[in-house]
Amino acid sequence: MATYRAFFYPMRLALLCVGENFMPLAWWTPVSKEPFRILFAMDRGNHTLTLLRELGEAALSFLPWEEREWVVRSGYLSGRKVRKAERLGVALRKARNLAHTWVPEKALATFELQVAEWPLEGDHALFLGDVVHVEGSPRAKQRPILFLGFRDYATIGETWRFRP
Repeated sequence: MATYRAFFYPMRLALLCVGENFMPLAWWTPVSKEPFRILFAMDRGNHTLTLLRELGEAALSFLPWEEREWVVRSGYLSGRKVRKAERLGVALRKARNLAHTWVPEKALATFELQVAEWPLEGDHALFLGDVVHVEGSPRAKQRPILFLGFRDYATIGETWRFRP
């Protein structure tokens, strides 16, 4: 069996919001258009995972590069011990179609989901979410927070469109 090597970075960093808690997350990917579904992987020790199992809902929010510091810092705080939004000075608003979840007001795009399945798990827990609501701005693509691995981040500096 091969040793884990992260040659697949960069990955787009998002904020996974569950209840009033949130955490940065790069291990996510869309897996279906119809129904619209996203697959997630997160460390089993995260408080966010506990809340997700309890509430069965989440929102994946994308913040601009300018918000990177508090987004990343939120991953170094435990929602078991502190109210992250208060500690970091983040304004939240109620998600549109979820009963318990709040999202950052400054999010440029948000995908609200209901947990559909808990597939097999490795050292990270997997969950599959059905997207129930999407909102966003074209600006969400312009300066994303890209996770390069460890504590390194980047954003997009150049764009190019292929024309066949």
